[in-house]
Amino acid sequence: MDQLEKKYYTLFMKLEKLNQDNDNENAHILQDKIYRKFIKDICNNKFKKAEDIKKVANYMNKNVVKYDKQRWYT
Repeated sequence: MDQLEKKYYTLFMKLEKLNQDNDNENAHILQDKIYRKFIKDICNNKFKKAEDIKKVANYMNKNVVKYDKQRWYT
């Protein structure tokens, strides 16, 4: 696991903890940060291989998008 993947893993673990604590507001804020980071990292060519993008995207789908329900958007 490279440094970039480790950063995402850390964010995913923080989000999991917020979800377990039912901290909806902070979980939503962190979700938005994760989405923005992912898009910026792709645009800035931070990923070394397309497989790395897919790996992070799949993990995001299972651990971020999955909980993107019943959150408020303004």
